Amino acid sequence: MIREVENSFLDFPGNNCFACHPNNNHGLKLKFYADDDKQEVFTRIQPEHHFNGFPGILHGGVQCALIDEVAYWAMFDRIKKIGLTAKIDLIYLKPVPMDTELVVSGKVINQEKRSVAVETVIKDGQENVLTKANVLYFLPNRKALFKVFGEENFNDKFLSYIME
Repeated sequence: MIREVENSFLDFPGNNCFACHPNNNHGLKLKFYADDDKQEVFTRIQPEHHFNGFPGILHGGVQCALIDEVAYWAMFDRIKKIGLTAKIDLIYLKPVPMDTELVVSGKVINQEKRSVAVETVIKDGQENVLTKANVLYFLPNRKALFKVFGEENFNDKFLSYIME
């Protein structure tokens, strides 16, 4: 079954995420979907011209943002806890073309007490893997998140997303 993943952070104070906020005029405005049968989260994107690096090729930094974001939502959809990116081990296998719809997918491959590992890929319309990465998230406690984002920004909804 495929279902849309709710962006639970649209109302987090100050949120204007480059990758997923629908009101960021310069962003990617990604929506995410979960394939419960495959236990993965994915998004589809037709890159806009202003995201290119060399002519006709998606900028590597944008590829990294796509990887990080889909990995985050794969992790969050599975455990419903806030994670912070600790490490991205990314391999650019082939140039990522601008003129085709891309599918970016991620799947949780390991979870320990305070860390979650996610395997991700960017594929073209012919299912060719163009970029792949393993992303590691750290699951911070309340004190660490309050230090980064401010305690005042956490209402009951967001407090429920903190790993104690």
